[in-house]
Amino acid sequence: MKIAIIAVLTLVLILLLAGYIAFSIACWRRVGKVLGSGAPNLAPYKEQMDAGRDWFLSKQPKKVEISSYDGLKLRGLYVEHPEAKGTILLMHGYRMDGYTDFTCIYKHYYELGYSLLNAFQRAHAESEGDYISFGIKERFDCRDWCCYISDRFGFEHKIIMDGLSMGASTVLMATGLELPENVKGVIADCGFTSPWDQIAHLMKTKYHLPVHPLLDLADLWARILGGFSLKEYSTIEAMKVNTLPILFLHGEADEFVPTVFSIRAYEQCSAPKHLLTVPGAAHGVSYLVDPESCDRALDNFINNL
Repeated sequence: MKIAIIAVLTLVLILLLAGYIAFSIACWRRVGKVLGSGAPNLAPYKEQMDAGRDWFLSKQPKKVEISSYDGLKLRGLYVEHPEAKGTILLMHGYRMDGYTDFTCIYKHYYELGYSLLNAFQRAHAESEGDYISFGIKERFDCRDWCCYISDRFGFEHKIIMDGLSMGASTVLMATGLELPENVKGVIADCGFTSPWDQIAHLMKTKYHLPVHPLLDLADLWARILGGFSLKEYSTIEAMKVNTLPILFLHGEADEFVPTVFSIRAYEQCSAPKHLLTVPGAAHGVSYLVDPESCDRALDNFINNL
């Protein structure tokens, strides 16, 4: 009997440890380690992306800072257009550096007449935070950045939220919140439906691990240590209440975040919407693969807000 109890307790401890490891790998901040333009899917475009980053930095962006709803210092870089029609709030992806994701589009947005706010997501780059919550907490940060822009420039100043990958899920989830009235539209490039869906997809396809009970235990640690659940919210739930126009973008060859995740969100969105999928584009490179189609979709969307 005693041996059986010890065996059961040992198994429980092993499972709890496995869940903790899964949570820490997925959600803990990694100081000094970002994917950046060295990510495998971005490597072929490094020269082009470096040029875009150099252009952004040449505009001498100003450092800006806000406090999150839970007391973190969130920081970003602001490039102000001298005759701004508004500001495009840029929310980067998972474990990126805050510069890489939008290097190909910075200049184009600026030439359309918009200021740029490149926000560093919590637990990334210069922003504080220990845990990445895949849009669950970040959606409130997105709202607060919108409030910062609105308070600084007034309610006549148009705001467009733009996110890529985890940033896309962040801006989509943010539409479920009460936002300033001058937030006029959303651009979401290759977002996932929920943290649970995305991590489960990678566990099955990339790591060949069982979703249950491993992800359930990772979610337990997320609730205990991070104060959030991987099932807490989703873009699908947000789309059911969203009223903002949305442009969905996704590469058809995206194996990291399946194209169907954007399609599901698009189908649930009852507000004005458009979906552009790019043949041959892997994760996060739709604009780099087909800039002409993306420019047309972006220009048409932004000019009609």
